[in-house]
Amino acid sequence: MPAVISGLFSIDVTEAIDGASKTITNPGRTFKVVQVLVTGLNGAVCTVRKNTGAGDTVASCTLATGDLNSFPSTITAANAVFAATDNIHITAATAAISRVVLLCEAASGQDLTVT
Repeated sequence: MPAVISGLFSIDVTEAIDGASKTITNPGRTFKVVQVLVTGLNGAVCTVRKNTGAGDTVASCTLATGDLNSFPSTITAANAVFAATDNIHITAATAAISRVVLLCEAASGQDLTVT
């Protein structure tokens, strides 16, 4: 794999999601999700999908040890790249989620020369 440089940025959802879903409509740039951090109640299940609740799963995690802070998710790399017109769909099940942070980078970084 070639060396590339790409700055990280975050999409921070601080509106509580309790047994429902939220959609971020058309973020306007192409990017790749590299990690999803979730804060919520014990047993909460967070799923991030592309476009709709029935779309490709990008990330998922289950909070298992009480009121957690920044619990990392499992990323499905094949689904992690978003086009500028794709929507981000976040679903909470079982218990409430209080914050979701998507760590992202440009879909393709700048190539570096390695010698």
